[in-house]
Amino acid sequence: MLPLLLITRYTLILIPAIASMYLESYESNGTYVFFILLFFWIAELRRTIFKRAVWMLLIEIGFSGWLSYTFDGLIFMIFYSTMLTYLHSFHRHLRISILGVQLIALNLSLQGQSSNSYVLANLLFFILALLLLHMNQVEQNKVDIELIYDQLRRQHYELDEARMQLLDYAKQVENIAQLDERNRISREIHDDLGHQLIRLKMMMEAGLRILPIQMDKGMEMLTSVRDQLTESMELLRSTVRKLKPDDDSMQSFTLNRLIEGLTKDKSIAIEVDIQGMPYVLYPSLAFILYRNAQEAITNAIRHGGATSVQIQLIYETKQITMSVSNNGRLPAAQNEKGLGMTGMEERSKLIGGQLYVAMDSAFTVTTVLPTFR
Repeated sequence: MLPLLLITRYTLILIPAIASMYLESYESNGTYVFFILLFFWIAELRRTIFKRAVWMLLIEIGFSGWLSYTFDGLIFMIFYSTMLTYLHSFHRHLRISILGVQLIALNLSLQGQSSNSYVLANLLFFILALLLLHMNQVEQNKVDIELIYDQLRRQHYELDEARMQLLDYAKQVENIAQLDERNRISREIHDDLGHQLIRLKMMMEAGLRILPIQMDKGMEMLTSVRDQLTESMELLRSTVRKLKPDDDSMQSFTLNRLIEGLTKDKSIAIEVDIQGMPYVLYPSLAFILYRNAQEAITNAIRHGGATSVQIQLIYETKQITMSVSNNGRLPAAQNEKGLGMTGMEERSKLIGGQLYVAMDSAFTVTTVLPTFR
């Protein structure tokens, strides 16, 4: 039991007991004090030893009813002291049953007293019962909210860990792809260029031996070596070019390429505002920004009839923010998300980002992505 609740419990025993001693005339105050101390002892036994014993609770209720019936006065208030001890301990049906038993005992103990005492005692009983039940419900709701919060926090940690594992997996896949490509190129150099160079070396050595004896035959072999060296050089250049993608491949999913294509095809004016110091993004982040901007601009043209689009990029230390707004018509209300908007949101959340939609002066779609620099 909480300290404040414990103090309130014993205050509801002590004050009515002392007040009744002055309000009523008892044959023996010593006997009265003895029974009050006995009630204290029963209350302490319930608090320390028989905490959840229903039979001990019923003994306390019966004894408090006998005290109230025998000594009159304000002793009926000790019923409220007992009420403080079980409304937060037992399950709902048992609480209601015990409340009914206590209410019956309270009214039986008030026999012979004035009707005002009946009304006052029952009114206080119901008010206190409702207050305690409400407090118990609030406490239970608090516990439930804490449990939900713990579950959400645990799920957040699990989601964050899964996102980090996904990023790590993406890096591993990228490394494996690079390793496979390097192995393929190394095999190609070894199998084609390596063997060809060995053959050319052997032909050159043979030509050097033959040249002093048969000059024409030696020059023919050296000419063949020269021609094959030219082919080998072309093969080497081709292999080196494969190691570095061309500019078109590197810029397939950049905003510049998107702007150029849309301006050419759709005849729409696009303005870009870059804030902060730009830095290199992971290909996955650049792809998400590209696709989200593409979808936002396409929706602006298709649904809003926009002729001008503003793209704002904000580079920050731990995140990048892209806002795409247009001068098209605003929708009458926030309708259900379509496939395009859902795809934008799913792409953003896949790596821990967020997607926001605002309809103030212009329809604006904002993508916020963590950069993991």
